[in-house]
Amino acid sequence: MKSTAVPLFSRMFAWRDGQGPWGKPQAKRGAAPQEPKTVGAGRARNGNTTPSQPELEEMVNQMREKFGAFMGGNGSDRGGGTGNGFGLPGGFQPEWALVGLAGLWLMSGFFIVAPEEQGVVTRFGAYQRTVDPGLNFHAPWPLERVQKLPVQRVNQLAIGFRSGEGGTLDVPAESLMLTKDQNIVDLDFTVQWRIVNPSAFLFNLANPERTVADVAESVMRETIGRHTIDDALTSNKVKITTEARDLLQAVLNRYGAGVRVVGLQLQQVNPPAEVIDAFRDVQAASADAEKLKNEAMGYANQIVPLARGQAAKLLQEAEAYKTARVAQAEGDAARFNAQVEAYQANPAVTKQRLYLETMEEVLPGLPKVVTTGRGTQSVLPYLPLDRLPKASGGNQGGAQ
Repeated sequence: MKSTAVPLFSRMFAWRDGQGPWGKPQAKRGAAPQEPKTVGAGRARNGNTTPSQPELEEMVNQMREKFGAFMGGNGSDRGGGTGNGFGLPGGFQPEWALVGLAGLWLMSGFFIVAPEEQGVVTRFGAYQRTVDPGLNFHAPWPLERVQKLPVQRVNQLAIGFRSGEGGTLDVPAESLMLTKDQNIVDLDFTVQWRIVNPSAFLFNLANPERTVADVAESVMRETIGRHTIDDALTSNKVKITTEARDLLQAVLNRYGAGVRVVGLQLQQVNPPAEVIDAFRDVQAASADAEKLKNEAMGYANQIVPLARGQAAKLLQEAEAYKTARVAQAEGDAARFNAQVEAYQANPAVTKQRLYLETMEEVLPGLPKVVTTGRGTQSVLPYLPLDRLPKASGGNQGGAQ
């Protein structure tokens, strides 16, 4: 069947005049039903069947009646009113429905950004602007879209392990690293980061989170490769952490990732599981050696100052003894010279004086018995040898 193309506006006005979409008069309610049309009349060349024009009219009329009933009309004139072609009351205008839909479409452009977020507005997929928290507006879909990013939230990545309900799962492909002295170390660490440039975060990298994880692993391998295993296990963990964090931030800045590294922490640093027991024995031996070394240093620090003090004391005592002996010898020599001069000048007087001075030195320490000349002949001389040492005290040799 050959169909005639009817312009859109002609169809619209035809509907408003109470006609069908092809300008045919509508069937009035209560009219006799038309005879059903044969479907075969609308068969195409390929064998498929399509409904004919009258059948389409009937379907449209049924849909119009249902829509009119929904909107409060009945598809016919009521109370002498004039129908509008949609089965609606006479005062209803489809243009106002379009205006309402347009208003709803414009209102869909309003959106709210949370305080911890920022919004990135794109126009047909291209970056347009970044909006701050609060009520904002963008051209409704499909012209513009907004993507909200949590710029205040600190995200954390685990490298070398995964935490779950069943506990911590080790990932050897990420954690095993080679040190400067050709040793293997099992290192787990975490990276804390947050978004500082939402547009760069969205458009400069295809998968920003995966990029941060890959760069963090690569940077840590490079940093560990510049240090020995002892540095990683004991003394230089803080230095390794600082170097890795600074290098990670520098690489992400070169990529334009729009990410700031808040922190990097080493969770555990161990030798591989296959040699961890032997390595712990080596560490225990090293710790014992360090302990003994510290004890020896403490003993040396205690003994050496004491020995140096005693040596200084002995040197000072020897110096004092030397000075005293020299002074005494010089005094004795000077006194002897004076006595020689006095003896040469007057020998008799000098002998008498030397005798008396000697007696003054000797007699005070000896026991003495004084007898007079009267009645001494009847006294028996008696020398108590057993008492003389007690009486003489320290002058025992002189009394004997």
